[in-house]
Amino acid sequence: DLIVVHAAWDEASAEKLRSFDGNAIGAYDFFDKQIQEAIVAESITDQDEIDMREQNLNPIKVMSSGYEGKAAEPFFAGGKMRTLERLRWWESYEAKDDRLVVIGHYWRRFLDEVSPQVSEKYPKGFAPSGADMFPGYSPNSLLGTKRKVMCIDFSVGVRYEERGMGLPEGSLGTALTALRLPEMTLHRNDAKVLLCG
Repeated sequence: DLIVVHAAWDEASAEKLRSFDGNAIGAYDFFDKQIQEAIVAESITDQDEIDMREQNLNPIKVMSSGYEGKAAEPFFAGGKMRTLERLRWWESYEAKDDRLVVIGHYWRRFLDEVSPQVSEKYPKGFAPSGADMFPGYSPNSLLGTKRKVMCIDFSVGVRYEERGMGLPEGSLGTALTALRLPEMTLHRNDAKVLLCG
């Protein structure tokens, strides 16, 4: 068995969506209204707390863009300063039913394949997709303590940065990648094939 979700698998969120009678837009609005009513009822004014509730309590947002928590330091990403950061939910994922969860969203990269031209131009490093969400993992590693999560988004959306820098495709460690099952292999647009492990 397999679970495919854009950003985060959360059984409670999935159950809320299963029990909702309507489409995704209706569900988003329904849960957002509940969250907004609670924010007003509890007199919450801290913007980080409001933003975290809006993100982490709406099942549509959880499954489509993951969980967020307070960042240690503000950082610039996506064209603005941010005080919340993405959380690595797979680190605490229990995989109770032993199914593989396939996700995207988090812009994994083949960091060992970043072009030397990038290092020359940016000696302190260049992180177009923000902080590395997968420290300690190789690009083909299964994630989490039970190794039951696989992120197959290898930052092909960052190719605009490569083009803007006049670099060939893949220079920032990007690749259009597909997961083949049951073989558990990653197939890249440059014809490389990697075994997941």
